[in-house]
Amino acid sequence: MKLPTNFYVMIVLLLFLSLSCNKEELFVEDLAQAEIIEETEKTEETEEANEDSDEQQEEEIDPTQPCDLSLEALVNDLTDNIVSINCFMDLEGKTINLPPNIAVKYEGGEIKNGTLVFSGGTIDSELLDISIELKGDVVLSTDTYTLVSSKWDIVEGKTTKEISLQNRENINQAIALVDRLEGHVFELTKIDAYFNVEANKVNREYSYKRSIRVPSNFHFKMNDDTFLRVQPTHFPAYALITTMVTDNAKISGGNLIGDRWEHDYSPINDIVGANRDEHGYGHVIWVIGAHNTIIDNVFVSQAIGEGIQIHSETIRDSNGELFAGTRTSENVVIKNCLVTECRRNNIAVVDAKGVLIENCEINDTGKGSQAYDASGNKIFSSAGTAPRYGIDLEALRYINDDGSMNEINKIDDVVIRNCSFRGNAAGDIDIYTVQNVIIENNYFDKWVANFAANDVVIRNNTFESRDPEITFGINIRSFVRNNREFNYNYQIYGNTIKGYKNGITVAGKNVSVNNNTITDCQVGIQLKGNANQLSFQGNTIKSDLPASFGYKCFNNSQNSYDLTMVNDFIDVTNRPLSFIGFNNEMSSNDIQVVFEGCTFNSKNKNNFFIHLNKAKHIEFKNNVSNTDFEIIDSENILLTNNAVKN
Repeated sequence: MKLPTNFYVMIVLLLFLSLSCNKEELFVEDLAQAEIIEETEKTEETEEANEDSDEQQEEEIDPTQPCDLSLEALVNDLTDNIVSINCFMDLEGKTINLPPNIAVKYEGGEIKNGTLVFSGGTIDSELLDISIELKGDVVLSTDTYTLVSSKWDIVEGKTTKEISLQNRENINQAIALVDRLEGHVFELTKIDAYFNVEANKVNREYSYKRSIRVPSNFHFKMNDDTFLRVQPTHFPAYALITTMVTDNAKISGGNLIGDRWEHDYSPINDIVGANRDEHGYGHVIWVIGAHNTIIDNVFVSQAIGEGIQIHSETIRDSNGELFAGTRTSENVVIKNCLVTECRRNNIAVVDAKGVLIENCEINDTGKGSQAYDASGNKIFSSAGTAPRYGIDLEALRYINDDGSMNEINKIDDVVIRNCSFRGNAAGDIDIYTVQNVIIENNYFDKWVANFAANDVVIRNNTFESRDPEITFGINIRSFVRNNREFNYNYQIYGNTIKGYKNGITVAGKNVSVNNNTITDCQVGIQLKGNANQLSFQGNTIKSDLPASFGYKCFNNSQNSYDLTMVNDFIDVTNRPLSFIGFNNEMSSNDIQVVFEGCTFNSKNKNNFFIHLNKAKHIEFKNNVSNTDFEIIDSENILLTNNAVKN
């Protein structure tokens, strides 16, 4: 039977549809199967990763636990000349010879109790320890070491004399090791420890050996949490930190504290039999024969002697020359420091060439009065002991009968600038025996004084007396031996001086006092003693205090030569000028003092005049005043072209 054509068409269409559905179902099934496989693979990868992580955690080593392998075994298995210490390794007293040029790396572990012998190579600073001896040719992998006090058996807090002595020995051992390994920065962080540095003899080298010693090319670096303290002692001398005959040493940061308040001041003779009842030779920092030293941002306090002292290696010969092979301290910088409450001086320079003290606070030295027993003998205690200055520039030297000097110490080239001085007992700066000094841009609340010094500049400072009974702001005296003046070549200018009995007292030779502003002082400028080749120009003296004077000289028994006062302005309540007994014994008839172009005003002009009594050899020319002259029993007084303006 012949089927219709459309029948065959339908069959073909059904077959086509059937095949199409099967392919789509197969595709969906294949896709589903692929997703299952992919998910299974991801699960397997996650499980493998977790297993790897678990294995890694199992393989991590606790650095405090003993190592599985000995150092010998680690060294024998080396492939890259690196030994990594990531566990606790006790060498049990053994000596280990290391391969050439090995690097011993710190990875959290430590090595104890033994000796490592290097033949070239490096070691990480974190592995240094008091119980490990390093021999041979080895250096630190970096130039910085940070002290861990427990690794060097340094006991913190108040302790015994014996333990504090061991503290000193241990820290010096650490410093010496870091220095030998070519480390240049020795860093201290949080530590508060006492160090026995007592010395029963007043001697630089003796104290150096008993101190914490900073070597050449070395930075002893502390921070605000670093406290190094002197173990209280009965001995009359000590040095907490020294740098002796070094180059390029630096001490920075930290708090260095003496034993002033805990010291035993009982009478004592030292080991050479010298009486040391004063107990005035304990220093916090002692710089001895050192070159290019920096002391930066250090808090220094409570020394029984000086907070910081700068000295030579030895004394000099009688001509002031250094002995062959010895050194003074040169190029010493003290900056950004707070030095306070030291018993004798906060800073003392005894022998040096080139000292800069800048941006420091220098406060409260030498407070407390000297006590005496019933017989008038001194009783020493924590109270201040002379000189009691903020800064004392005092070279030891002796003046012979012929006026020559034995300069066994010498100080040359000192700059003190941008510092503040408050509360210092005797005074702020003592320019005692020194040459070439600049004192500039400082704040003072007491005074700057001198003894026998030359070539000094005092400029642009602020003086504000903390007590109106303080004698003077600046004092330049005369010191003559065998007709030789030892105070000469001073320049005093641009200073502001307020609230003293005398703003400036001045004598000496070749002194210029220019452009200073002196207010509310009982006397603006007072002339005292020998005064030769002095010039005053452009100074302003004003005071509303009762009975205040401008220039004053009272019973000057010495003779003064070649003085000039030019363009000064004086406005006071009492006499603008009062010279009594000035040059009264001088035989020459030459004019020795000239006032020219000055203004003399008295707020009580009808009662107080320009006063000369038993004075000689003075000329006034081209001056203006609101009061007249009062001249009594005086000789050779010349008045030329002066004007009185009410």
